[in-house]
Amino acid sequence: MPRLTNYLLLLLLAAGASRAVAAEQLAPFADVLAWQASQETSSVWASVISSDPATSTDTFTPAQVDFDWNAGLRAGFEFTPDESLWSSQLYWTYFPTEQTSSIADGAHLILPESFSGFTSGLDAFLFTAASIKWQLDYNTIDLVAGRDIPLTETLSIRPTLGLKAAIINQSIQTDWQNPLIGLHATGDVQHDYWGLGPAFGIDGRWGMKESGLSLVGSFSGAFMNGVWNVTDRFQHDPFLIYPAESITTTVKDSALGTLMLRYFFGLRWSRPGHVSTAVHLGYELEWWANQQRLPTFQQLPMHGDLTLQGASCGVSFSF
Repeated sequence: MPRLTNYLLLLLLAAGASRAVAAEQLAPFADVLAWQASQETSSVWASVISSDPATSTDTFTPAQVDFDWNAGLRAGFEFTPDESLWSSQLYWTYFPTEQTSSIADGAHLILPESFSGFTSGLDAFLFTAASIKWQLDYNTIDLVAGRDIPLTETLSIRPTLGLKAAIINQSIQTDWQNPLIGLHATGDVQHDYWGLGPAFGIDGRWGMKESGLSLVGSFSGAFMNGVWNVTDRFQHDPFLIYPAESITTTVKDSALGTLMLRYFFGLRWSRPGHVSTAVHLGYELEWWANQQRLPTFQQLPMHGDLTLQGASCGVSFSF
């Protein structure tokens, strides 16, 4: 995780620099994220066909990518004017993940699910082994303003409005083989998205007197207008009477809208002082509707939701 380490170092430098800014006004914060990504149902990348000669039946088994847990980072600043219930935040969220999967050679046939792979010709129905490497890089920048509204001595809410920008890039590398007859092909899908839209939300806090502990929760969302660029390239080596061939399907500058929702619930502990400190730990979920738009042979394109979920542990300082 060398890139994540560099980002943490940049955050520490920024925190040190913030001491030169007006007191009690600028507070740096950072969250360490332990998330798992899922993209159903478009994470299906191959279909395995097994035949039973005794019953003359074929069984189709979809193969999909199940991402493991990975680490990410959220870092930014909160600005609070003196003696004001209003505050604003500017922060960046970064989450990279990748996963590999494979189907061993055996007495079955494997069909590529990508549009270019499935339409590549006769060879698409002769593969007996396959593998995939799927990478996802998630970046968002949020500018949020809100006002604390005390409801009781220990309970408060904070409605927010803001702006969200996102860049979500995915790379899918596949390899297809039939070792018995010397058939080999590769696939390369690049799935890039950027978007911008208004954001809204509400935060809540219920404090426990004298302990510094609070139950905290938030629900937010954004109406994102964005642009998708998808390139699906499939190429196979020379095979029998067939020369080497490359097939490319592109969906360029597809401008569409989508909805993003976020939920967090957890515990927060704060300690006032010359340098006030606050720590939180909880569960977070982000859901992006129709984020993945891969061309497939069923329809062009297939829409799949992107979900990121897991633990969020953060710390903030007020100088």
